[in-house]
Amino acid sequence: MTKALPLLLVAGTLLAGCGSGANEAGPVPTESPAVEATETLPESVSTEGETSSGGATSTTGASTATEPAAPAVCEPQTGGEEGVFTNLRDVRVGAHDGYDRIVFEFAPPKPNAGGHRGIPAYEIRQARPPFAQDPSDLPLDVVGDSFVHLVMQGATGYDFDGNPTYTGPRVLTPGFGTLAQAVQGGDFEATLTWVFGLSRPTCWQVQELSNPDRLVVDFHHV
Repeated sequence: MTKALPLLLVAGTLLAGCGSGANEAGPVPTESPAVEATETLPESVSTEGETSSGGATSTTGASTATEPAAPAVCEPQTGGEEGVFTNLRDVRVGAHDGYDRIVFEFAPPKPNAGGHRGIPAYEIRQARPPFAQDPSDLPLDVVGDSFVHLVMQGATGYDFDGNPTYTGPRVLTPGFGTLAQAVQGGDFEATLTWVFGLSRPTCWQVQELSNPDRLVVDFHHV
């Protein structure tokens, strides 16, 4: 009996210690849930791996910023009226929302010896340098990365006495977003030639207007 008493005291002490530790730890925590696949990413990081402007993510902006624009391929276009013989009076350029514009204004010759008002027959198409002046074949320099060639048949900047009806510049360098330069390439035998230098490949839209007669060429922004 004397030997059994210490053993009982030791066993009691161990049981008491176990009970106290269980009460302090509380219930056993369950396993933490896995992170959802739709977890919101920090605003400073986009899903394309680039920091987007303004701290907001934009997959569209990130993807298009690194993709070069496809080169524009434009079909040649013709218009105007056969049999027109008219004088070039003015050339104007202007920048507008979404496009750059160049305007050719015409007036019938005075006196009207064989002249016929209207829009001269024209052809507009994409072109590549080198360019040459008509009729001298001297080199013609045009500023731009893409080029468009306009030929107007039945128009001239001179009257029957050889006096100029168009006294403006033969080289216009507006430096717009698309239209960088417009250069007259020739005025010979009632054939007017102009070359347009563009800052990027893009197509055009042509309008034929009257009162006064005007040929309007718009180059789209891209």
